[in-house]
Amino acid sequence: MDFLLPLFGRFHPLFVHLPIGILFFAVLLIFLSKKGKTNFSNVIPITFLTGTVFAFLSAISGFLQYQHEGYTWDSVQIHLILGWCTVAFSAWLYFSFRRNPDITKNRKIHSSGLLLILILTGHFGGNITHGDDYLFEVLPSGLQSFLGIEIEQSKPLELPTENWEEIAFFDGAIQPILNHNCTSCHNPKNLKGDMDLTSAKGLLEGGENGKIVNQGNAENSKLFSRLILPKEDEEHMPPKEKRQPRKAEIELIKAWIESGGSMDQTLGDSKVSTSLISQFFAKEEFPFYPKTTLKSISSDTLSKLREKGFFIENIALDNPLLRVSCINFPAFEDKDWELLNSVSDHIAYLDLSGSKATQAILELIGTSSNITVLKLNGLEISGENLSSLKNCTNLKLLYLNSTAISMESLSLLNGHPTLEKVYVFKTPASNQEKVRFSFELETGDYLLPKLATDTIVY
Repeated sequence: MDFLLPLFGRFHPLFVHLPIGILFFAVLLIFLSKKGKTNFSNVIPITFLTGTVFAFLSAISGFLQYQHEGYTWDSVQIHLILGWCTVAFSAWLYFSFRRNPDITKNRKIHSSGLLLILILTGHFGGNITHGDDYLFEVLPSGLQSFLGIEIEQSKPLELPTENWEEIAFFDGAIQPILNHNCTSCHNPKNLKGDMDLTSAKGLLEGGENGKIVNQGNAENSKLFSRLILPKEDEEHMPPKEKRQPRKAEIELIKAWIESGGSMDQTLGDSKVSTSLISQFFAKEEFPFYPKTTLKSISSDTLSKLREKGFFIENIALDNPLLRVSCINFPAFEDKDWELLNSVSDHIAYLDLSGSKATQAILELIGTSSNITVLKLNGLEISGENLSSLKNCTNLKLLYLNSTAISMESLSLLNGHPTLEKVYVFKTPASNQEKVRFSFELETGDYLLPKLATDTIVY
């Protein structure tokens, strides 16, 4: 019959929700009552009595769960003490109402105190189940700082691109994955399942149901097999409401177990595939638009340009570079470039498509070094002085659709240091034989293969 006490302890998650709802209802009845006697005078004591009984059962089952489930005293002490405080406080309120059912100001203050204890008890109970940061981990980092919350955030696995072969497979790759996804519930203070995943020793020892790593056999290792269960499965880990490891992280755990689950071997020794490791390489991100120390253009200057007909705005709220378009200014001519002289260094995106600009505009545009995207669709240009755009040292995308551009004129842009792609749909170049340039050339006229469904008549 030794199983009875552990079994009763496992009823704690069932019992614990009952006193919360019942006692909350009792407090609600008090606040709905007017000062003096109330129509709820018979209901309130019974409600407090019922809440006290279930709070007592919750406290007893919780204590038994602590005794038999491997929780440490440090992890449960506040929750357990507050639980017994709830029992005592609700019992005191029951006897108090039995003696005198009148609703007073002090009664409302006392019931508010019980409600506060209930909330704190539930909060610390949630920390035991889901980890100390469960309530706060979804908050933006700025809000956490504002609230004075200091939560140590583990970072996802990130490996260097050089000499990664020398990194210890477990300490350098597997442990960071566990730290990021598992240790909020499986640590020395919160031994859920009697399992500590913060160290190699704890991992190899396993938990209350035995070892979780069968070295050399991932399919028979609970560390791996429970990760790949459907999220709805109660055996799936981590719980579906918690952060889930990426597919590549699960595959890396599998590779480590299959390679022998050694604590000493390096990534190079394990023969793990480079394609799997490369998914964890630190990626250096380069901004699309150039970084600059330019000051923002005043709103008055931008307003005056809008009055002239330009569509003009910052490319981002915190970026001084500008997006300029003549979509509402089809009468724009070469001489109108003077209107943009005051902001030419700030222009990063320029669209003169459909305007009356001519070949001469290319030399003027060449004076704007921060232009990154340039659209000249439909202009009367053939490209004799396209070489002027080599002065645009940040130019990445160039649109020359529906112009007189040819392959010969495009050769003037060959070797441009930053140009990535040029679009020449409906131009002489799109009908000529393709030439290899230092940039990618898009000539259009693509044909999609006909699908069987295209001929179905409904």
